[in-house]
Amino acid sequence: MSEGKRSPVLGDHRRVKSKLVTPFNDAFSPMREVSWINMMIPELLWIGLVQQAWGTRRGVEIITAFTRDVRASDLSRDRTIWAAAGKFASLPDGILASIVAGRPYRDDLCAPLAPLHAHYPGHPMRELVPSVTGPACSSDLALVKKLVGELFDRASTSAIMVQATATWLAFDAERLKVSAGLALADFPRIEDYPKTDQSQRIATSIRATLNQMFGESHLMASGTGWPIAFWNRGLELEPCED
Repeated sequence: MSEGKRSPVLGDHRRVKSKLVTPFNDAFSPMREVSWINMMIPELLWIGLVQQAWGTRRGVEIITAFTRDVRASDLSRDRTIWAAAGKFASLPDGILASIVAGRPYRDDLCAPLAPLHAHYPGHPMRELVPSVTGPACSSDLALVKKLVGELFDRASTSAIMVQATATWLAFDAERLKVSAGLALADFPRIEDYPKTDQSQRIATSIRATLNQMFGESHLMASGTGWPIAFWNRGLELEPCED
Protein backbone atom coordinates (compact mmCIF):
# COMPACT_ATOMS: atom_id res chain seq x y z
CA MET A 1 0.00 0.00 0.00
CA SER A 2 1.59 3.23 -1.12
CA GLU A 3 0.84 6.89 -1.43
CA GLY A 4 2.67 7.12 -4.74
CA LYS A 5 4.03 10.61 -5.25
CA ARG A 6 1.69 12.25 -2.77
CA SER A 7 3.43 13.65 0.30
CA PRO A 8 2.01 12.50 3.64
CA VAL A 9 3.67 15.31 5.57
CA LEU A 10 2.27 18.78 6.20
CA GLY A 11 3.23 20.99 9.14
CA ASP A 12 1.45 20.85 12.49
CA HIS A 13 -1.85 18.99 12.79
CA ARG A 14 -4.95 21.10 12.59
CA ARG A 15 -8.36 21.33 10.90
CA VAL A 16 -8.18 23.33 7.68
CA LYS A 17 -11.37 23.84 5.69
CA SER A 18 -12.46 20.50 4.21
CA LYS A 19 -9.34 18.59 5.23
CA LEU A 20 -8.64 16.66 8.40
CA VAL A 21 -5.20 17.75 9.55
CA THR A 22 -4.64 16.17 12.96
CA PRO A 23 -3.61 16.05 15.97
CA PHE A 24 -6.70 14.20 17.01
CA ASN A 25 -7.42 16.30 20.11
CA ASP A 26 -7.72 19.46 18.05
CA ALA A 27 -9.38 18.27 14.87
CA PHE A 28 -12.89 17.74 16.23
CA SER A 29 -14.68 19.10 19.25
CA PRO A 30 -16.71 17.44 20.55
CA MET A 31 -16.02 13.98 19.13
CA ARG A 32 -19.10 11.87 18.43
CA GLU A 33 -19.11 8.24 19.54
CA VAL A 34 -18.90 5.90 16.54
CA SER A 35 -19.37 2.14 16.64
CA TRP A 36 -16.96 -0.04 14.70
CA ILE A 37 -19.40 -2.95 14.65
CA ASN A 38 -22.72 -1.16 14.21
CA MET A 39 -21.63 1.47 11.71
CA MET A 40 -18.20 0.93 10.21
CA ILE A 41 -18.30 -2.79 9.41
CA PRO A 42 -21.37 -2.48 7.13
CA GLU A 43 -19.92 0.62 5.46
CA LEU A 44 -16.49 -0.93 4.80
CA LEU A 45 -17.53 -4.53 4.12
CA TRP A 46 -17.29 -4.07 0.36
CA ILE A 47 -13.59 -3.24 0.75
CA GLY A 48 -13.10 -6.42 2.77
CA LEU A 49 -14.88 -8.50 0.12
CA VAL A 50 -12.61 -7.21 -2.64
CA GLN A 51 -9.52 -7.86 -0.53
CA GLN A 52 -10.82 -11.27 0.50
CA ALA A 53 -11.02 -12.20 -3.19
CA TRP A 54 -7.76 -10.72 -4.47
CA GLY A 55 -5.53 -10.05 -1.48
CA THR A 56 -4.61 -6.71 0.06
CA ARG A 57 -2.23 -5.38 -2.59
CA ARG A 58 -4.39 -6.20 -5.61
CA GLY A 59 -7.49 -5.17 -3.69
CA VAL A 60 -6.05 -1.73 -3.00
CA GLU A 61 -5.15 -1.34 -6.68
CA ILE A 62 -8.71 -2.20 -7.75
CA ILE A 63 -10.36 0.00 -5.15
CA THR A 64 -8.04 2.94 -5.80
CA ALA A 65 -8.63 2.82 -9.56
CA PHE A 66 -12.39 2.62 -9.02
CA THR A 67 -12.64 5.45 -6.51
CA ARG A 68 -10.42 7.69 -8.61
CA ASP A 69 -12.78 7.13 -11.54
CA VAL A 70 -15.74 8.01 -9.32
CA ARG A 71 -14.01 11.20 -8.18
CA ALA A 72 -13.18 12.05 -11.79
CA SER A 73 -16.85 11.92 -12.75
CA ASP A 74 -18.68 15.22 -13.18
CA LEU A 75 -20.73 14.52 -10.03
CA SER A 76 -17.73 14.13 -7.74
CA ARG A 77 -15.81 17.39 -7.80
CA ASP A 78 -15.93 17.80 -4.03
CA ARG A 79 -13.20 15.16 -3.47
CA THR A 80 -15.54 12.84 -1.63
CA ILE A 81 -13.87 9.98 0.22
CA TRP A 82 -15.49 6.97 -1.47
CA ALA A 83 -14.89 4.49 1.35
CA ALA A 84 -18.28 4.05 3.03
CA ALA A 85 -20.73 2.03 0.94
CA GLY A 86 -23.60 4.32 1.86
CA LYS A 87 -21.88 7.24 0.10
CA PHE A 88 -22.63 5.60 -3.25
CA ALA A 89 -26.36 5.88 -2.58
CA SER A 90 -26.05 9.61 -3.29
CA LEU A 91 -25.23 8.95 -6.95
CA PRO A 92 -28.03 8.87 -9.56
CA ASP A 93 -29.10 5.48 -10.85
CA GLY A 94 -26.82 4.13 -13.55
CA ILE A 95 -23.81 6.27 -12.73
CA LEU A 96 -21.74 3.54 -11.05
CA ALA A 97 -22.42 1.06 -13.82
CA SER A 98 -21.40 3.61 -16.44
CA ILE A 99 -18.22 4.55 -14.56
CA VAL A 100 -16.89 0.99 -14.46
CA ALA A 101 -18.10 -0.02 -17.93
CA GLY A 102 -15.12 -1.11 -20.00
CA ARG A 103 -12.63 -0.55 -17.20
CA PRO A 104 -9.97 -3.26 -16.84
CA TYR A 105 -10.74 -3.66 -13.13
CA ARG A 106 -14.52 -3.99 -13.61
CA ASP A 107 -14.89 -7.74 -13.20
CA ASP A 108 -12.34 -7.91 -10.37
CA LEU A 109 -14.30 -5.22 -8.51
CA CYS A 110 -17.80 -6.47 -9.19
CA ALA A 111 -17.44 -10.23 -8.77
CA PRO A 112 -16.57 -10.11 -5.04
CA LEU A 113 -19.67 -7.97 -4.43
CA ALA A 114 -22.03 -10.63 -5.81
CA PRO A 115 -22.84 -12.08 -2.33
CA LEU A 116 -24.01 -8.64 -1.20
CA HIS A 117 -26.19 -8.35 -4.28
CA ALA A 118 -27.64 -11.83 -3.75
CA HIS A 119 -28.37 -11.63 -0.04
CA TYR A 120 -28.56 -7.87 0.66
CA PRO A 121 -30.54 -6.52 -2.31
CA GLY A 122 -30.69 -3.04 -0.81
CA HIS A 123 -26.92 -2.55 -0.65
CA PRO A 124 -25.87 0.84 -2.07
CA MET A 125 -23.50 -0.59 -4.71
CA ARG A 126 -25.98 -3.11 -6.12
CA GLU A 127 -25.91 -1.78 -9.67
CA LEU A 128 -22.30 -2.91 -10.01
CA VAL A 129 -23.46 -6.53 -10.03
CA PRO A 130 -25.75 -7.98 -12.73
CA SER A 131 -29.09 -9.28 -11.54
CA VAL A 132 -28.91 -12.71 -9.94
CA THR A 133 -31.21 -15.38 -11.33
CA GLY A 134 -32.28 -18.40 -9.31
CA PRO A 135 -31.88 -18.93 -5.58
CA ALA A 136 -29.06 -17.20 -3.75
CA CYS A 137 -26.13 -19.48 -2.95
CA SER A 138 -25.68 -20.28 0.74
CA SER A 139 -21.94 -20.69 0.24
CA ASP A 140 -21.75 -17.05 -0.87
CA LEU A 141 -23.48 -16.01 2.33
CA ALA A 142 -21.02 -18.15 4.29
CA LEU A 143 -18.18 -16.09 2.77
CA VAL A 144 -19.82 -12.88 3.96
CA LYS A 145 -20.44 -14.29 7.43
CA LYS A 146 -16.84 -15.51 7.68
CA LEU A 147 -15.49 -12.09 6.76
CA VAL A 148 -17.84 -10.26 9.13
CA GLY A 149 -16.74 -12.63 11.89
CA GLU A 150 -13.11 -11.74 11.22
CA LEU A 151 -13.91 -8.03 11.16
CA PHE A 152 -15.59 -8.14 14.57
CA ASP A 153 -12.08 -8.15 16.02
CA ARG A 154 -11.05 -4.66 15.02
CA ALA A 155 -7.39 -5.47 15.65
CA SER A 156 -7.37 -8.55 13.41
CA THR A 157 -5.23 -8.43 10.28
CA SER A 158 -8.28 -8.48 8.01
CA ALA A 159 -9.91 -5.60 9.90
CA ILE A 160 -6.74 -3.51 9.99
CA MET A 161 -6.18 -3.91 6.24
CA VAL A 162 -9.76 -2.83 5.54
CA GLN A 163 -9.32 0.20 7.81
CA ALA A 164 -5.94 0.98 6.27
CA THR A 165 -7.50 0.96 2.81
CA ALA A 166 -10.25 3.33 3.93
CA THR A 167 -7.58 5.61 5.40
CA TRP A 168 -5.59 5.43 2.18
CA LEU A 169 -8.69 6.57 0.27
CA ALA A 170 -8.78 9.64 2.50
CA PHE A 171 -5.13 10.33 1.69
CA ASP A 172 -5.74 9.73 -2.01
CA ALA A 173 -8.68 12.15 -2.03
CA GLU A 174 -6.41 14.73 -0.37
CA ARG A 175 -8.77 14.97 2.59
CA LEU A 176 -6.28 13.63 5.15
CA LYS A 177 -2.75 14.84 5.80
CA VAL A 178 -0.41 14.15 8.70
CA SER A 179 2.73 15.65 10.21
CA ALA A 180 6.23 14.27 10.12
CA GLY A 181 7.28 12.25 13.12
CA LEU A 182 3.90 10.63 13.77
CA ALA A 183 3.24 6.95 13.20
CA LEU A 184 0.67 7.65 10.50
CA ALA A 185 3.30 9.53 8.47
CA ASP A 186 4.95 6.11 8.00
CA PHE A 187 1.65 4.77 6.65
CA PRO A 188 2.99 2.30 4.02
CA ARG A 189 4.57 0.23 6.81
CA ILE A 190 1.10 -0.94 7.80
CA GLU A 191 1.83 -3.76 5.36
CA ASP A 192 4.00 -5.29 8.09
CA TYR A 193 1.10 -5.57 10.56
CA PRO A 194 1.15 -7.12 13.11
CA LYS A 195 4.79 -8.21 12.91
CA THR A 196 6.46 -4.94 13.90
CA ASP A 197 5.99 -2.41 16.68
CA GLN A 198 5.80 0.39 14.13
CA SER A 199 3.00 -1.30 12.21
CA GLN A 200 1.07 -1.73 15.45
CA ARG A 201 1.51 1.96 16.23
CA ILE A 202 0.29 2.84 12.73
CA ALA A 203 -2.73 0.57 13.22
CA THR A 204 -3.61 2.41 16.43
CA SER A 205 -3.43 5.73 14.57
CA ILE A 206 -5.58 4.37 11.75
CA ARG A 207 -8.30 3.31 14.17
CA ALA A 208 -8.27 6.72 15.87
CA THR A 209 -8.39 8.47 12.49
CA LEU A 210 -11.40 6.48 11.31
CA ASN A 211 -13.22 7.08 14.57
CA GLN A 212 -13.00 10.78 13.85
CA MET A 213 -13.65 10.63 10.11
CA PHE A 214 -16.76 8.52 10.63
CA GLY A 215 -17.89 11.05 13.21
CA GLU A 216 -18.64 13.58 10.47
CA SER A 217 -20.81 12.87 7.43
CA HIS A 218 -18.92 15.27 5.16
CA LEU A 219 -15.74 13.26 5.72
CA MET A 220 -16.36 9.50 5.75
CA ALA A 221 -19.70 8.63 7.35
CA SER A 222 -22.48 8.21 4.80
CA GLY A 223 -25.28 9.46 7.02
CA THR A 224 -27.57 6.81 5.49
CA GLY A 225 -29.57 3.94 6.94
CA TRP A 226 -27.39 1.32 5.27
CA PRO A 227 -25.66 0.08 8.46
CA ILE A 228 -28.99 -0.52 10.20
CA ALA A 229 -30.45 -2.12 7.07
CA PHE A 230 -27.43 -4.44 6.87
CA TRP A 231 -27.81 -5.73 10.41
CA ASN A 232 -31.60 -6.02 10.11
CA ARG A 233 -31.20 -8.06 6.96
CA GLY A 234 -28.67 -10.23 8.77
CA LEU A 235 -31.30 -11.04 11.39
CA GLU A 236 -33.63 -12.14 8.61
CA LEU A 237 -30.99 -14.35 7.00
CA GLU A 238 -29.53 -16.00 10.07
CA PRO A 239 -32.40 -18.41 10.85
CA CYS A 240 -32.06 -19.84 7.33
CA GLU A 241 -28.50 -20.86 8.14
CA ASP A 242 -29.32 -23.02 11.21
